[in-house]
Amino acid sequence: MRSRLLAFVAGVWLLQQQAVLPGTYWCLLLLPLLAVIYRLRHRPALFPSLCILAALLAGFFWAAISAQIRLADRLPSAWEGQDIELVGVVSELPKLMERSERFLFDVERVLTPDAHVPQHVSLAYYAAGFDARRSQPLLGRFHPGERWRLTVRLKQPHGTYNPGGFDFEAWALERNIRATGYLKNSTRLDAMVWRPGYVIERLRQAVRDRFQFVLGGKPYEGVLRALAIGDQGGISSDDWQVFLRTGVNHLMSIRYLSKRTFFK
Repeated sequence: MRSRLLAFVAGVWLLQQQAVLPGTYWCLLLLPLLAVIYRLRHRPALFPSLCILAALLAGFFWAAISAQIRLADRLPSAWEGQDIELVGVVSELPKLMERSERFLFDVERVLTPDAHVPQHVSLAYYAAGFDARRSQPLLGRFHPGERWRLTVRLKQPHGTYNPGGFDFEAWALERNIRATGYLKNSTRLDAMVWRPGYVIERLRQAVRDRFQFVLGGKPYEGVLRALAIGDQGGISSDDWQVFLRTGVNHLMSIRYLSKRTFFK
């Protein structure tokens, strides 16, 4: 069983090395192979090797089909920059910035006729008001697990061509973000959608809010928050420079990945 699992993983890895995705019709190659394996199931000399080969091909084509499905879930060019009305749920901890917040949105329904929108999009909300007491924009309006009706304008993920730099398009594809944009109008429909992933994200936000309430203004608040819940949004650029110079920046990245793996 272990050798078959390793063969499956090797098949997934092999797909990642291809310059182009194979057509899904190549999956039909598995059918005659499975028939041969069934016929030779009583031949101990050949049966294990054929099972390993089948696992390799299964991993390869599973990865190919998954990639084809993800690439097909895209925003049509004709709908870029157009007003689209959606209903969905805030799926992750929003990222707070100076005058805006950005969050991932799971699309449940598209209310605009004939519009096609990917299932997962990244949206930005730009604060129009200002909190005079705290001398900062009115942010923190959106919370994980809330269901909203939104009017948005979207575009396909686009990055800049910078060899050796950050590849935004690859990063977005990896996270299954198939469109980005901003919202124009919003109406909250439900305060909480009780699904395990949304509940965990709401708990993460409660921890972040507590950190900000108790340690707000402290220079180490963002670092402690990153270590606790994997939220790197509070780490300043100066802190990142210190981490880079001292060679400990990988610890923050590992902590971020481990927290995301746990919470997912």
